[in-house]
Order: sequence, then structure tokens, then C-alpha cells
Amino acid sequence: MGQQEKSSANSNSMQRVKVYCLSDDGKWDDQGTGHVSVDYLERSEDLGLFVFDAEDNETLLMHRIRAEDIYRRQEDSIIAWKDPDYATELALSFQEPAGCSFIWEHISNVQRNLQFSAINSKSTK
Repeated sequence: MGQQEKSSANSNSMQRVKVYCLSDDGKWDDQGTGHVSVDYLERSEDLGLFVFDAEDNETLLMHRIRAEDIYRRQEDSIIAWKDPDYATELALSFQEPAGCSFIWEHISNVQRNLQFSAINSKSTK
């Protein structure tokens, strides 16, 4: 029981990430370090990834999770994808592998739900 309480208190540090953006010359540019979460986009029912700067709480990244986006998990601690809004590749490098697994599961669940909704809406028309 104590272990579970401890892990929820640690969840903030587990979700600590560096945000990288692939530049035109093929290099990964460090966009900053912050905490990532999955939450609803403003005035929307869509879920997205948010990264808030660890120092000043500025938004480093806001990414809408789409069913058609292809996310790649690399090693134990990196999630990367091509983002149509930013028109480039983005990557999150996690401080803790457990944090990477946690967010990876969230993304997978959101995509499954989006695909399920799309199938259902087609079958009712």
C-alpha cells in the first residue's frame, strides 16, 4: 500500500521530459525541459499532450493526439512522432522509463478510443 502512495507522489518527477524538435538540417533541437501530461485541449473534447516548463510553467508543447498519427517508442524513454501542426518530427525524452510507459499507455488508449468512435460513427450512418 505504501508503495502505491509513494508512486503517485513521484508521478510528477516521472513525467519530467525534454522536448526535442527536428530542425531543417536534421539535428534534434532541445526545446526545453518540463512536465508532460495528457489533458483536454481548451474548448474541445480532444485530448492532447501538454508539456509545461519546469521553471516558469510556460507551455513548451501542445499536441493534439490523432488516431492517424504514428507514434514511435524508442529505447525505454523516448516517444517520437511527426506532428502536422508543427510540420516536423517531435520527440519527448523522459527522465524515467516508468514515465515514458505511463504516457505511452495514455496515447495508445486515446488512439484506440478515437478509432473505436470512428468505426461506430460510420456504422450508424
